Amino acid sequence: MNILGIGGYSHDSAAALVQDGKLVAAVAEERLSRVKHQGGAPHLAVEYCLETAGIGRDDVDHVGVYMKPFRRLAHRLPYRLGQIPRSPKYSLAYLGYEVIHNFQFMRDMRRLCGKGVRLHYMEHHPAHAASAFLVSPHDTAALLSVDYIGEFTSTWAGVGRGTAIESLHEIRYPHSLGVFYSGITDYLGFARASDEYKVMGLASYGDPEYYDAFRKIVRQRGVDGYDMDLSWMAYHYLPGFVQGYFSKKFIKRFGPPRRKGEPIEQRHMNIAASAQKIVEETVLTLARWLHGMTGEKCLCLAGGVALNCAMNGRILRESPFEEVFVQPAAGDDGIAIGAAFQLHHEHTGEERSYVMRDARLGPDHSNESIHSFLDLAKIAYRHAEDPSTEAAKLIAEGKIVGWFQGRMEFGPRALGARSILADPTRDDMKDLINKYVKHREEFRPFAPSCLVEKAGDYFEGCVESPFMLFAFPVKKDLQDRVPAITHVNGTARVQTVSRDTHEQYYRLIEAFEKKRGVPMVLNTSFNVMGEPIVNTPSDAVRCFYSTGMDALVIGDCIIEKA
Repeated sequence: MNILGIGGYSHDSAAALVQDGKLVAAVAEERLSRVKHQGGAPHLAVEYCLETAGIGRDDVDHVGVYMKPFRRLAHRLPYRLGQIPRSPKYSLAYLGYEVIHNFQFMRDMRRLCGKGVRLHYMEHHPAHAASAFLVSPHDTAALLSVDYIGEFTSTWAGVGRGTAIESLHEIRYPHSLGVFYSGITDYLGFARASDEYKVMGLASYGDPEYYDAFRKIVRQRGVDGYDMDLSWMAYHYLPGFVQGYFSKKFIKRFGPPRRKGEPIEQRHMNIAASAQKIVEETVLTLARWLHGMTGEKCLCLAGGVALNCAMNGRILRESPFEEVFVQPAAGDDGIAIGAAFQLHHEHTGEERSYVMRDARLGPDHSNESIHSFLDLAKIAYRHAEDPSTEAAKLIAEGKIVGWFQGRMEFGPRALGARSILADPTRDDMKDLINKYVKHREEFRPFAPSCLVEKAGDYFEGCVESPFMLFAFPVKKDLQDRVPAITHVNGTARVQTVSRDTHEQYYRLIEAFEKKRGVPMVLNTSFNVMGEPIVNTPSDAVRCFYSTGMDALVIGDCIIEKA
């Protein structure tokens, strides 16, 4: 049975294909269209998935998409009608937008389907939860989904047993941790709904001096919930993306928002630190309540907020759960996986048989196609018998190396297929890459890819973290040994690499360890700020020559700059 899942539409659209119970392909539309956070119907992503499986649209049995449009309308229209006295122009405009948007969505989803294909609109948060639980190694688990907003729910808790998912509790808009964090992102001069990771990185440079004040805004309500004091907010009745998310009361108390390009002051760092702590403490409280409700040993996290690796690390260390699982595309793009697997189990009745251990589900490019492209472009290269060993040698020499191998990763993290690699032992490497390659803010940290067997030697509590979604403390006596991947707060966002899952990348790190004495390399995504991660050889070569990378190892070819 062929089941297609569709994630996202307002932003980050994606497609995933489950064929006879196995996830065979998944890709975000942005990687193919080259438009960051591309929304709309993921036509290119669907075509890629079908081509990978060798089938056509008429061969698909079911299509599951990431939300229920009529459920969304049933909640959002009455809410906006109630806001007309307070904000008549925006509320009326929003009502029109909501109706048009949802009918365009339904039209576009139908156009993705072939003849005889059954189209299913899935509930947003259970599909989020399914995207983690149904591909996790756990037969039973507590489930928690936290994001901006689904149809109308912002935070959802439940339990998964076998192939069944049960809802236990939900918190609805306008009370939303995701909206609050996006509002802080906007307030600090970054792009809302896409730059939250910058706030997470900036938070480590500040002190949470505004935590008590923010706790009056995001109020804890018992052990199973929170709400927002909306007197501090404006997003619930005005367009936050145009006029800002916070009310005049907030601006008066915390100062004017930072404009893009303005200097980052200590006040901004402290606001980021306070917002980060609010989110961490609130979700930790929810996790403790959920553990008490379910008695489960394992927690599966999903939703855009689950991409916050600092929060995830604290949940792993401080919550009662023994294990925490987050799949690599925890945002709306990853709902494609959850929707497809929900339909698979519902319509086949089969038990679970697939566990997601590898995120490399995107397009591949053969050595032959790479040679052909480089030859036609008249780009000089040399052949490598063993690209892993050659790359390790270049990195050990202090070179910044583009690494382009095999299928592209699904999700926002580069995990050793479309990566930029460097020596983590060099004090200056972080600044060199930020300045000459990534062209991004100097406070942004870099992550290590570490051999799984040796991760515990360097990172406290790290046993396995294949998708780079948990921050672990770097052992204090080793922080000076790997300064380029040690964040200012002494943590690192670790990716563990196993030989059986990613042998070529494992051999690279193993070869580097022999030369520099540490079982890891610095790993960052193969792109520059504002662009999607590279997909094709053309993308990779263009990025290579437009940045300060020293070498590109692409398939079995090596390109070096003079």
